[in-house]
Amino acid sequence: MHTQIVDPVPSSKLPRQLSASRSQRKLYRVVVHGLRYFCKMLPELVGNEQWDIRDRATHTPRQLAALVRDLRTCDLVFSWQGRIDLGPFLLGARTLGAKKIVIFWCGSDVLRAQKLFHEGKKDSWVMQQIHWAASPSLAEEVRALGVDCEYVQASFVRLIERPAPLPSEFSVLVFLPRPDLAELYGWDQIVEVARSLPNIKFNLVGLREGQVDAPSNVRIHRWISSMSPIYDQTTVLWRPARHDAGIAFMVLEAMSHGRHVLYTYPVRGAVQVKNASEALAHLKNLSALHAVGELPLNEMGRESIANIYQRDVVRDDLRRRWEEIILA
Repeated sequence: MHTQIVDPVPSSKLPRQLSASRSQRKLYRVVVHGLRYFCKMLPELVGNEQWDIRDRATHTPRQLAALVRDLRTCDLVFSWQGRIDLGPFLLGARTLGAKKIVIFWCGSDVLRAQKLFHEGKKDSWVMQQIHWAASPSLAEEVRALGVDCEYVQASFVRLIERPAPLPSEFSVLVFLPRPDLAELYGWDQIVEVARSLPNIKFNLVGLREGQVDAPSNVRIHRWISSMSPIYDQTTVLWRPARHDAGIAFMVLEAMSHGRHVLYTYPVRGAVQVKNASEALAHLKNLSALHAVGELPLNEMGRESIANIYQRDVVRDDLRRRWEEIILA
């Protein structure tokens, strides 16, 4: 069994004496730029009377003018796009005098950067900025490029206060967005294990286009408007991704619902499995426990959500970290 626990740096290690500085500076202004889906969530998540969070991820003429103005006067720049080369946004931030810059890595950022690194296309100024990553494994990949990078949890989920009991029928939830991404998302492993467990139902979600050759015990759900009913019918989420964008939202959501999770990466509350044979062994064990009524909800996963991945926890940690950088 390959279970590892990796936690973000506890807030107790961050500076405690910040209250006096807050009274001297009532408002911090932060410019966020990069992936629009995430940038648009940050003003609501972090903003309040002391934090003016400005989403400048859109590029209309008016937004670009506002971006130029804000880069001159902001306290912090938060770029939700990892890179080691000097793109237009970072060039603009440097030219306009932005002093405090955090570069946040997620998704396929590191794959692009690895290619640039081997081609010798890197910028020393960019690499010397503050770099954070969306998962411990992603931070490790970035550090392999010669960049000092720290894992910081920036995405969050809501803790389901009264999760549904595990369903009477044991089932496994898997994910694949497109057939051309089958290798990346471990579809070959899913097929292998599903064929080895013909009496267990597998539910595939996310496939909005194309076709895949699936065993008869794999049901394909083309479009899901709400995942909550799916989680209610799920016993185990298995995500055999070969390279994930960070800690997958589905992993966090499943744990919030008290579902058991098998995942490629180490996450508190989930079981790390590295290949099909390990997944098969764990699924057999979980299925046997379920059959005799001895499989409870995944309370360790729910505890992990409450302590690390819940909205208020992520928000407070971001504010503390950002304030530390601004005041340094």
